[in-house]
Amino acid sequence: MRTDYDVIVAGAGSFGMSAGYRLAREGRRVLLVDAGDPPHADGSHHGQTRIARTAYTMGAAYVKLAIRAMRLWKELEAESAALRASDETCAGPLFDPIGVVSIGPAGSPFIRRKTESCLAFGIPHRRMSAEQVRAEWPGLSVPDTMEGLYEPDAGVLYSERIVRVYRRLALRHGAELLVRTAALRIERAGAGHVVHTTSGSFAAKRVLVTGGAWAGRLLPELAEAVTPVRKPIGWFEAPADRYGRDALPAFIVNAGGDEEYFGFPDLDGGGLKIGRHDGGRIAEPDRPPEPFGAYADDEAELRRALDRFLPGVGRLLRGQVCLYERTPDESFLLGEVPGRKDVWFAGGGSGHGFKFASAVGESMSRALTAGPDGDELDWRTFSLEGVIQS
Repeated sequence: MRTDYDVIVAGAGSFGMSAGYRLAREGRRVLLVDAGDPPHADGSHHGQTRIARTAYTMGAAYVKLAIRAMRLWKELEAESAALRASDETCAGPLFDPIGVVSIGPAGSPFIRRKTESCLAFGIPHRRMSAEQVRAEWPGLSVPDTMEGLYEPDAGVLYSERIVRVYRRLALRHGAELLVRTAALRIERAGAGHVVHTTSGSFAAKRVLVTGGAWAGRLLPELAEAVTPVRKPIGWFEAPADRYGRDALPAFIVNAGGDEEYFGFPDLDGGGLKIGRHDGGRIAEPDRPPEPFGAYADDEAELRRALDRFLPGVGRLLRGQVCLYERTPDESFLLGEVPGRKDVWFAGGGSGHGFKFASAVGESMSRALTAGPDGDELDWRTFSLEGVIQS
């Protein structure tokens, strides 16, 4: 291996692998470093699936980024077709347009703001009464006090397959990857930086930290801004005629206030998947999160949502735990780290970041090679200014 690079990417999950692929494709000398062997189950990208949608409640910057990401997912699908046909570990679609229905209290900001984003950006959608939702998808039990917003062009991203495809393509374009290697610290050295790892020390002109929930280990000034949160996910037995891929879209249910759930139909016989977006236990540094079932409410809180909104779902088939990298207001943090010239950060996905990974990787690659001014990302929305701890 060489010891000097244009860019070192510390953390090769969804944001990091996407950026590494983009940088390598542009001919940059790139080293990706990851504490695991991605895709793996120690971060935020496992569990097979993620929702992909473009209607958003968090403002125009997110809607624009989601629209751009969707275009890039489709481009990646086309670019990787030959790879996926020849490599069985990458075989299958990256994006599956099964639609997404959002359900929430009638007239609530949850539905209203999504509708406004659809109207502002021309996103195909249907606003539906509770009665219409029940008629369209009999597996959903929606009270008359709620309503739905359906996005027919939205759907499912196969997250682990995508990370695997990014990895294969990045290496084909000349990137190097160190697996099972923890990045320990970053030091300024001359006109660049040295990244010290458990496999040695490596120099680069610039460093991109995409360490997910554990980014605070490498950038202590971000420790208070990015909190690792343990999130239990469950797969449940479900009749195909009510909860299979042809009978139900992916779904998001806001039960009122911050209480929110997300899920997927049974796509492959492995069960209906559901998780809770809000809440969760803070994960302890330097300790893996407790496995699913360590707490009684791991299954119980998911079961309560199923009994209320999807009452025909049966027994638990399996459970899994993943990590959110949550910021206080769930906003992403993207940009150069204040006080650390040429050290950049992309993170704070807060449980809704994967769908943006294609566009985040593109923007970070452009910023690291040509500066942020030439990119259309609204950097001010995602700025790290004001979140750094002294």
